[in-house]
Amino acid sequence: MSDLARHTIPSRLDDPERWLFWTLDEAAALLGPAVLGLAANAFVTGLLAGLGAWALLRRAKRGGGADMALCALYWFLPSFASGMKAAPPSHLRRFIG
Repeated sequence: MSDLARHTIPSRLDDPERWLFWTLDEAAALLGPAVLGLAANAFVTGLLAGLGAWALLRRAKRGGGADMALCALYWFLPSFASGMKAAPPSHLRRFIG
């Protein structure tokens, strides 16, 4: 075995873990409501809800995902609820000094 073959670094090392075609969070958003719908004897409704949740999650992840959610928490919740201690309160628009 050549030295180059023993020391190759995978090019997709930071890719998220996948289950079939989806990342794990997408699979949970799709299959969770479907399984609950199956348990409640409403599989089609659960599957449609799962497809909707999957589409919303894909759209949120495309637009920034967790970063956008953190920004929304900062702007729309009080400062004690967001958990950001070093950030100034969101209602302050101008700083003097």
